[in-house]
Amino acid sequence: MEPQEQKYEENQEIRQAPIQDNEPQIDFLEVSVISEIIQIVEQIDSKCKGQIGEDIVNERIKQLAYSKILCNVYGKDITYLIKAYTNLGIAYLDIEYYEQAQEHLLNAFKLNENLSSDDNMSMKEYQIKILINLSKCYLEDSKGRLDIAQQISEKSLSMNKKFFGEDHVSNADIYYILSKINTKAKNFDEALKNLQSMFKIYEKIYGYDSEKSAKISMEMGQIYELAGEIKDAIEFYENSYNIWKKIIDDGNYDVLFHISMKLSELYAQIKDFKNSYEKLKYTEKEFGDKIKRSLKDRAIYQKCVIKACSYNNDIDLLLEENLKLVEILKESDENKKTLAKTLVQIGSIYLENNEKEKGLDYLYQAKRIFNENGDKKCENEVNTRIENEENKMNQEQEESMELKEKKNE
Repeated sequence: MEPQEQKYEENQEIRQAPIQDNEPQIDFLEVSVISEIIQIVEQIDSKCKGQIGEDIVNERIKQLAYSKILCNVYGKDITYLIKAYTNLGIAYLDIEYYEQAQEHLLNAFKLNENLSSDDNMSMKEYQIKILINLSKCYLEDSKGRLDIAQQISEKSLSMNKKFFGEDHVSNADIYYILSKINTKAKNFDEALKNLQSMFKIYEKIYGYDSEKSAKISMEMGQIYELAGEIKDAIEFYENSYNIWKKIIDDGNYDVLFHISMKLSELYAQIKDFKNSYEKLKYTEKEFGDKIKRSLKDRAIYQKCVIKACSYNNDIDLLLEENLKLVEILKESDENKKTLAKTLVQIGSIYLENNEKEKGLDYLYQAKRIFNENGDKKCENEVNTRIENEENKMNQEQEESMELKEKKNE
C-alpha cells in the first residue's frame, strides 16, 4: 500500500473512532499551530546565533512575541518565554542598548527564579547566563551602579562553581567581567587577581603558549598601565608579544604591530628610548613582509617610529625615517596635509644641518601642497619660514661678500 493511501485510511479510522466520554479531545488544528510556532522560534534561534545588529534585535522581538503566544495562549513550557526574554536582552546588550537589555534580562530572571527546585536543572544553570549578562548591563550603566554589577557577578561565580566546579572554563568569563568591574572602579589589585584566576584556568586547559594566555597578559598590561606601574605593564605586554610570536600561524601579524607600538610608548615613558625605537624596528624587520598592511596602518606605524626616533636625538636617523614616511604617503592622494607636514619636518632637519638649499626645497614642496588643498594658515606659516630662511641666506651672503671685499683691500 502506498504511504499516502495508508495515511488516508489512518485518518478515516480516526474520524470514525467513537469518542470516549473521559478521553480529552485532540484539537489537531491547535497542535498544528503550536508545532508551526515552535518551528518558527527554532528558526529564529538558528538565524540569530552568533549575530549582532538591529536586525537581530527585531528577530528576537518576533521570537518573544511567538513565545508569549506559546506560553500564555497554549500553556506551553515557560522556558520558551525565559529564553526569549534572555535572547532579546543579549541582542540589545550587543548593540549597547543597556536599559532595554536590562529590562528584558530582569524579566527572564524573575520568571526563572520562580521555577521550583524540582524543575529542569538546566534552567537553574541558565540563570547564571542571565545574571552574567545582567552584570554587563550594570557595568556599562550610565548611572554607575558598579556595586550591583559586582554583587551579581560574584553571585554568578558562586553558582557556577557550585554547578561546574572551581576550575571549569566557564568561570573564566565571569572572572573577566569582575576584572572589568574592578578596573572601572579603580580597584586595580582586585582586577589583576581576577585575571590571574582566569589565566590559571586557561593555562590548565590550553597551556601557557596559547591565544587565551596572550590576550590575558595584554589585559594585565593595560591594568598595570592604568595603575601607573609602567615597568610591570611592559613586562606583561612583552610576555603577550612573545606568546603571539610563537603561536601566530594564520598570517594575523597585526597584533604584533599594535603591541609593539604600545611597548614603544611605554618604554619612552620610562626614558628607555633605545628600546622604544628598536622594538618597532625589530617588528618591522621580522614581520613587515608577512602581512599586507593598509597605507593608513603603515603610515601610523611609521609615525610611531619617527616619534621613538626623535627621543634619541639622532638627526640623521630622524631624517631617514621621515623620508620613509614621505614615500609611504606619496602612494596615495589621501593625507596630503600629513605629507606636507612631514615635508616641513624634513626641510627643518636639513636647515638645522645647514643644508639650506635642500631644506628650502622641501619647504617649497610643502607650501605647494598646502596651497593646493586650500590650507591658508599652514601655507602662510611655511611661507613665513621660507622668507626668514631666505633673508638669513641673503644676509649671510652679503656679510660674506663684505668680508671678501675687506680682505681684498
